[in-house]
Amino acid sequence: MSAIGAKVSGRFPRERLGRLGLVNGVLAVLLVAAGVGAYLVVSSTQQTATGTVRTAAVARGVVLSTVSATGALQSASQLAVGFESAGTLAAVNVKAGQNVKKGQVLGRIDPTSARQAVSQAEASLASTQASYQDTLTGETAVQRRQDALSIAQARQSLANANASLAATKRSIALDKQTSAASIAQAKKSLAVDRGQLQVDLAQRTKDRTPYATVAAAQATVDAAQATLTAAQATQRADQLTHLDAQTQQQNDQAAYNAAKAAGSTSEQAKFTAALAEDTKTLNANQTTLTKDGYAVSDAQSALSTAQGYLTALENDAKAIQADEQKIASDNDAIASAERSAQSTRQKDAQSLVSAHQQIASSKLSLQTTLASVAAKQAPPTPAALAQAKASLLQATFSLANARKALAQTTLRAPIAGVVAAVSGTVGAQVSGGGTSVIASSSTSSSGGGGGGNSSSGFVTLTKLTGMEILASFSETDAAKLRVGQPATVTVDALPNEQLAAHVIAVASTATTSSNVVTYDVTFALDRTNAQLKPGMTANVDVVTAEQDNVLHVPTAAVNGNGRNATVNVMRNGTEQRVPVTTGLQGDSATAILSGLKAGDAVVLPSVAISSSSGGTPGNLGGGGGGGRGRLLRGLGG
Repeated sequence: MSAIGAKVSGRFPRERLGRLGLVNGVLAVLLVAAGVGAYLVVSSTQQTATGTVRTAAVARGVVLSTVSATGALQSASQLAVGFESAGTLAAVNVKAGQNVKKGQVLGRIDPTSARQAVSQAEASLASTQASYQDTLTGETAVQRRQDALSIAQARQSLANANASLAATKRSIALDKQTSAASIAQAKKSLAVDRGQLQVDLAQRTKDRTPYATVAAAQATVDAAQATLTAAQATQRADQLTHLDAQTQQQNDQAAYNAAKAAGSTSEQAKFTAALAEDTKTLNANQTTLTKDGYAVSDAQSALSTAQGYLTALENDAKAIQADEQKIASDNDAIASAERSAQSTRQKDAQSLVSAHQQIASSKLSLQTTLASVAAKQAPPTPAALAQAKASLLQATFSLANARKALAQTTLRAPIAGVVAAVSGTVGAQVSGGGTSVIASSSTSSSGGGGGGNSSSGFVTLTKLTGMEILASFSETDAAKLRVGQPATVTVDALPNEQLAAHVIAVASTATTSSNVVTYDVTFALDRTNAQLKPGMTANVDVVTAEQDNVLHVPTAAVNGNGRNATVNVMRNGTEQRVPVTTGLQGDSATAILSGLKAGDAVVLPSVAISSSSGGTPGNLGGGGGGGRGRLLRGLGG
């Protein structure tokens, strides 16, 4: 129900709805006048450079979408005749519009399951009768042998349970030994690794005699390496100096030989002195090179010694780290072994409990079997006889009920009447629920086959004691209708009456005439009127959608829809295109969800204005009148 319809029906009880016709008539006149006046106020013309522009102000209010149709009043009292239980429809023996007599077959559902139920009930009765006979006569020799076998099996189960308990105890003892061995082995490994750690710590203490730390040893190695590098550099420099001196000696010797060959005494004396000086220099250089060799050798020896100490300390650190890792692993192994032992103890405890429970269960089963055999072999007691008789009686009742259910797979008319609708075709599933009286018709037409049946009956029988309206709607309008929607009905014979109604059925099959597709929709009047007669013409209005307290503009002003819509707005005398988001498109107005505010002037499409129409207001008023008229009829409902 719409917000307006809900307020009206909630405020006025059904006994006062008879007075709503006059009230609604007055409200109709007032609201139409107010609506036209408001429209004339918000509508205006503006002179622009391009001519006259029609505008309308954005307003806040209710946007309604309605559909209308014309139909006829008809009878409404019906009897929904249905099967007692659900099933697959096997036969339909009547059709809509057919007169039926009381007791006439209307249809049948598949009796297969009902027949199976009868067969099962008959078998159950036979079994119960045999059991009753056994109660009277006692056990046979075969049954006594079966009793003996049951006792033997129960005793064997007890023996097996005892053997299982013994095996469980042996397994628990073995688990204890295994867990203890695992823990002991892990602890032994821990002790060995701790001893190795002490050995490696002692070795590190011994190796720390020259240098306390690896860093100190590394510093010594670095210093020795630097000394060696310097000594080698000095040696290479002195070797180059010696080579230069040798080259100078060779040059002076060559010069002397040339002077001698030339017979120059002075030159010979000069280069003889030079050669002597060269020899002196070479001898000095050779002494220096010898010292350089000693220095390099000493540096290499110091570096080798320092590197030995460093390597020993590094190896000690690695060994100690490995020992600590082994000890941590040993501790983890001990913890894991202890957890495993705890888990094993819990599992073994559960197994032991289970074994004891199995023994207790086997003992109880043996006692139960012995008691059961004793009870069965004892003479029948009065209680047993009474129970057997009760079971026999129950089986008899079950068979009677099954046969009754089988008979109910055939549906017969409980009274004489006219078939208004038949719901279902052969092979379709029908629901149960039996026969019930319904207050209004749910069929679309006497020959329509019940396209919109709202009752649970398979066949609807009708007689003349009530009124409903059957109207045909276009396929577009019919898609907007649903059962329960409120409607307003006016009858041509009672022009001052507005009647409340609601949708009770929408036909699922269409009617096509002259290529026009329509769907029959059935409405039930919410109250009766003695002046109403079958066949009277009725006009029906239904509010199919409503948005309350929203901004809205005339639909003609909107281009597009949803988030892709736009409107033209007059701002400071200039027409501007503004994007908007639209909501419900009603009969004459469209809801605006965003993009505009109340009071904005939207531009309307230009129209031709007749000189006799009185100007723009006359043309504007015609567009919204239909929507308001339908709104007022909705209020009357």
